[in-house]
Amino acid sequence: MNRTPDKISCIILAGGRGERAGGADKGLSTYKGKPLIRYVIDKIGLQTDEIIISANRNLDVYSQYTNKVISDSIDGYQGPLSGIASCLSHCKYERVLIVACDMPSLPDDLAARLNEKLQDNDISIATVNHHHQLALLIKNNLSDSIQSRVNNNQLKFIEWVESLPHATVNFDDKADAFLNLNIITDDN
Repeated sequence: MNRTPDKISCIILAGGRGERAGGADKGLSTYKGKPLIRYVIDKIGLQTDEIIISANRNLDVYSQYTNKVISDSIDGYQGPLSGIASCLSHCKYERVLIVACDMPSLPDDLAARLNEKLQDNDISIATVNHHHQLALLIKNNLSDSIQSRVNNNQLKFIEWVESLPHATVNFDDKADAFLNLNIITDDN
C-alpha cells in the first residue's frame, strides 16, 4: 500500500481492561456528560485524516465513531503495543498519531508539534516533566518492530519507544492536557 507522507492516521487506544477504573471501558465512560472517546475524537479529529479505534469490547458502540474499529489479534488484553500492532496495517497514511482514550484535553497542536520532530526519527513522543506520555507520532514502517516485541512477550511500551530512534517533544506548557482519567463518574 502506498502511504501518503503528508497525511496522518490516528489510532485511539481503547482496548484495555480498565483495571485502574474498576474494570470500566474507559473510552465509553462519561465525563461531563460525554463519553471520553468523544472528547479525544473532537481534539484530534481536526489534526488527523483518519481515525482508527483499538477496542476489545463494545465494538458496536465504538463503530458509531469510525468505520475502523480493530480488536487485538492476541487475546488477553496485552497492552498498548498489541493494540498498535493490530491497527497499523489498517492505517492509510505513513504517519500515525497514537493516543489513549482517557485524555479528554489533548492539545490542539499535538500532531503538528510531534510532526516537527519526526523527520529524522521513527518516533516523536510527547513528554511532560521528562516523562513520556501515551501520545506519540510514529512512522507506519514500525509494524515489524512492534509485532516482534508482541510475539516475544516484550510488552513494555516505553521500553519499545526507547529502543528506537526517537525525539521527545516537551509539552510542559500544556501539562494538564495529558491528564488521564482513571476513575470516571459524571461528577468529574
